[in-house]
Amino acid sequence: MSLLRPRYLAIVAAVLLVSLLAGCGGRPALSNLSADDLFALGKQKYDAEKYRTAIEYFQKIVYDYPGETIVDTAQYYLALSYFGNEQYQLAQVEFQRLVNYYPSSVYVANAQFMGAVSQFESAPDNYGLDQTPVKEAIRQFEDFIIDYPESELIPDVKAYLNKARTRLAHKEYSAGLTYYRMGAYKSSTIYFQRVIDEYTDTEFAPQALFDLGQAEFKMNNYEEARQQFENFVTVYPNDARVEEAKGMAAEAAYKSATAALDSGKSAEAKERFKYFIEKYPTDNRVGKATAYINQIGDVPVESATEQTAEGS
Repeated sequence: MSLLRPRYLAIVAAVLLVSLLAGCGGRPALSNLSADDLFALGKQKYDAEKYRTAIEYFQKIVYDYPGETIVDTAQYYLALSYFGNEQYQLAQVEFQRLVNYYPSSVYVANAQFMGAVSQFESAPDNYGLDQTPVKEAIRQFEDFIIDYPESELIPDVKAYLNKARTRLAHKEYSAGLTYYRMGAYKSSTIYFQRVIDEYTDTEFAPQALFDLGQAEFKMNNYEEARQQFENFVTVYPNDARVEEAKGMAAEAAYKSATAALDSGKSAEAKERFKYFIEKYPTDNRVGKATAYINQIGDVPVESATEQTAEGS
């Protein structure tokens, strides 16, 4: 026992020394620091990406030194610290607090932008889940463009705006595609049309327009399908699906004419056959379309299709 005692005492002494040194070199009591000292320490932690500790320093300034000139800067970095810590909802609240309580601050524009970014980032990455925060972010990005049209942040705002709109377009398009694959074509057209109308500038608009034409074709709405495919060719002439769209447009135009003829609408059928011939003169069905036109005036409408088919 006597041999072990000196070693035991040495260990205890070492532990006490480490504890003492740690106490001397630890974080100073926040209550003893000025606003400037708090900010310097908070900024140091922020730059080191130690956001939780930075938040404590910046909060102390905001809550205990409301009259200091540095308070709006502390408020801005408090919000940035929450953002850096991926606490996006809290970041949004703090950015908005700066806008509301310090309207003359040089950080107001940045805070408005970052508040919108925080809204966007708070939404689930999976576009299939609730994207309500993204819709609110879009509103805020659009407000920013109106409020600060000359801001150097405009390119970043527009980039985020496009990203947000693309996510919502993806959500709407995917819903339409799901209905299409289920054979619920009418329902699918609602979502495809919404993408076309509301998210024209996104990458999902061309696909939605093409699939809208396909859905109309599946429902035997050939005239509507023709219009959608021809719109696709006009609006997206460089798209990889242009040739396919042209083929579908010609098919829909021909079927539109024959459907009108079969329904007893001879005048309408004649006009549609004429349109088909003029629009698609190289199509191999032009001869049949011409024959239909020639016989519509001489043959009873209800038997025109049958007689022409027999004669060809």
